[in-house]
Amino acid sequence: MVAEFKSHTLSRDEKGFAGVPFKRLMLAGVGGGLTYTLGKFVVPDWAVLLAVGVGLLLIILTTTRGGIPRWQRMLYQVRGGLMLASLQRPESVRGKFARFLELPTHLVKLEGSALFAPPQNPNTGDWAEWVTFARVADVDREDSLTFMEAR
Repeated sequence: MVAEFKSHTLSRDEKGFAGVPFKRLMLAGVGGGLTYTLGKFVVPDWAVLLAVGVGLLLIILTTTRGGIPRWQRMLYQVRGGLMLASLQRPESVRGKFARFLELPTHLVKLEGSALFAPPQNPNTGDWAEWVTFARVADVDREDSLTFMEAR
């Protein structure tokens, strides 16, 4: 018996509103409500507008692309820019700030010979047990691609 897997099997879409999952809507609602509560003490006239703005900002910043939320992408972009600035222009304000934060600059330098080096032992994999089919319906037939042991 062979199971047919789909590419989106591991990710489950939750119900929400207008394409926004319920967890993100809850986060925006709780964040907006907390902002409203605290904003009533600080700026009572602007508390509602501030709460709506924070709620919308939370929805926007938690949008994922490639599995990474937008706020985290922005953080990585700022961190990478600071790391590059510390190498390219070390005496600039950004370069000095990166050194102050002690960001690791060795991560920016890529060694091509190490990055694109072939594997040390290419014969480590055993493909003898693999059977490949173009379609699931071909399982019952003997027209499959099989990998044989090297002689």
